[in-house]
Amino acid sequence: MTEEMDDVGRLAGPKDGNVLGGVLGEALAVELTSREATCAACTRIAVVADLVVYDAGPGITARCRGCGEVMLRAARIRSQWVLDLSGVDQLRIDT
Repeated sequence: MTEEMDDVGRLAGPKDGNVLGGVLGEALAVELTSREATCAACTRIAVVADLVVYDAGPGITARCRGCGEVMLRAARIRSQWVLDLSGVDQLRIDT
């Protein structure tokens, strides 16, 4: 079985939340893929690495694996990361 590539050489289709590690690590200076997030729509609790991630557009969209609702959006605009976490009810980060 061959993996399908998009027009800029990325793997086509959804990926798991591990692809968010670099983006969120750069934006927030903390490793988040092993942290728990609660979906605002269905209250499912899962680690960030379990999210279903789409990165074919200008940014990244991460959806809940349970209900499919968007939990996180991220886009790099010039020298800034713009994050929308409106679909995350809680994000637990250890101190």
